[in-house]
Amino acid sequence: MPPAPYLPVDPILLSGPSITHREIECVADAAGTGWNMNCASYIRIFQQQMIGYSGHKYAFPTSSCTGAMHLALLALGVGPGDEVLVPEIADMSVAACVVYTGATPVFCDVDPHTLCLSPASAAANITPRTKAMVPVHMYGQPCDMQALLTLAQQHKLFVIENATHGLGSQYRGRRVGSFGHFSVFSFNGTKAVVAGEGGILLSSDKELFRRAMKLGSQGRNENNPFLYDAIGYNYTMSNLQAAMVSAQLERLGDLMAKKRQIFGWYHERLRGVPGIRLNAQRPDSKNSFWMTTLFFDDASMVRHDFMKRLGMSGVTCRPVFYPLSSMPMFTKADNPVAYSVALRGIVLPCGHNRTEEEVEYICGVIKYLLANKTAPVANVQPTGWLHYKAEVLALFHKGKTAGLSLPFEHDGKACALRAVTKSDIEKPEVLALFKTLRADNPQAFLSDFPITNESMTEALTQYAHKTRDFILFLVMYGDAIMGHVGVNDFAFQKHECVIDGLVMRPDAVKGLGAAACETLFAWVKDTLKITRIYNHVVGSNHKVRLLAAAQGFKEVNKTSLYKTEIGGNRVYRPMYIMGHDKPEEYFVFSAKEL
Repeated sequence: MPPAPYLPVDPILLSGPSITHREIECVADAAGTGWNMNCASYIRIFQQQMIGYSGHKYAFPTSSCTGAMHLALLALGVGPGDEVLVPEIADMSVAACVVYTGATPVFCDVDPHTLCLSPASAAANITPRTKAMVPVHMYGQPCDMQALLTLAQQHKLFVIENATHGLGSQYRGRRVGSFGHFSVFSFNGTKAVVAGEGGILLSSDKELFRRAMKLGSQGRNENNPFLYDAIGYNYTMSNLQAAMVSAQLERLGDLMAKKRQIFGWYHERLRGVPGIRLNAQRPDSKNSFWMTTLFFDDASMVRHDFMKRLGMSGVTCRPVFYPLSSMPMFTKADNPVAYSVALRGIVLPCGHNRTEEEVEYICGVIKYLLANKTAPVANVQPTGWLHYKAEVLALFHKGKTAGLSLPFEHDGKACALRAVTKSDIEKPEVLALFKTLRADNPQAFLSDFPITNESMTEALTQYAHKTRDFILFLVMYGDAIMGHVGVNDFAFQKHECVIDGLVMRPDAVKGLGAAACETLFAWVKDTLKITRIYNHVVGSNHKVRLLAAAQGFKEVNKTSLYKTEIGGNRVYRPMYIMGHDKPEEYFVFSAKEL
């Protein structure tokens, strides 16, 4: 089966954070002011937020959750000759941290429904050398903490509660991350609350926490930061990371509600479908549903094949964690539940930017592929804005392949907007025009690179082939090409896009550019159903700004632009700290209602 020229939908990504202007504001503030005496300004805020959330007395923000677990094990005195109970299904870091200390990870089986550490398996694996356990709240479902804590108390074991997946989850009315001698969280880019990378170590034991913090701060003397009385580790979090995560925590309720809503969409559509099940939620727990997971009941189902078919249908997914003891660094453990269940599970797209229409499509694909076991691609039509997007991209593909012309008349002359096609890349006259327009209008572009046949060919290739949601039109005056203008950066959910690349030859008939734009506005309104179109232009490009104002665009905001050198080429980048330095330029955003 030959590959389709475009997928029915663009790949629906597995995860992604929710970032608002609040996060940008805090990170920008930390970048502008968070130095010297203020180098821990957001770190202190973050510490107090997590102390208030978890109920623990002490908090140490770390550069990663891996670092936090390592510190916890060291502070507990875990080392060579010791054993630490870890679940068979977990991130590699859980076992790796034990190995860092010289101790031995002992892999325990998991609950078949929750994938969390099985209390019965943990009990069966305790030996005189066992010193600690690391329960992990898998994909947001809390472990059976009462059973595990009872077991730990009976055998005098330390508990490091790994809540990397569990922010927002509860066990018997108590928040996950409040149990154990230590609790750890992760805030890397895939989590429900992100810092880009980072973690935190929490405890209510003053002495244990003091040991961990000292080791995490490179072994500094507590009374003189320039003296060291231990060999430690550089595991501290930066103020920039803390600024991001503290802003995210301000929105914790909304972020958790969206995760549960996404799972609810899946549950509603896949409930009762034979042969599969979704995440479990124990009656005594509240699952945060950090990740929506799907499990096949049929052990003969080839997970890799199903994931490949999902990918061909535009759905990104990933496997549930492989059993840790299956990795070549370890010896395979006898954990039949883990080896059976883990190999039958996949993680579905559930980032904060997922929409109900996307989940509707994904569930349709899953049902189709389950019913048609040999079909390489699901024959499922997207709905809502996804259907609209697919139609627009199909129209663009057809226009850039077979040709698309929007006729209009100006100054008594037949004119048209003609879409740039793949065949235009090979035409010397089009290439020459692009070079001339680029050289004569440097103020219209945010990057400055050598104007060569190669660079213009690459630009045309981007417009005509690589960028699927960008369609560029040549402005035709009779048979003569007088300029170009296009639309891109579509927000399909909102029926919005950007007009871009308006550049005209200096000898163009007066008003031709404006007439071309009006033709384009009418087309995007009537054919593409666009309701608002944006324009962005470098502030010094007064000609285009005046034209935009005359066409009904109202300025929304201005953003400072700073010139940087990337690969020898000058590129302008947005800068959000207004007034911090003198910007070289401004980017002006304006909008027009259609």
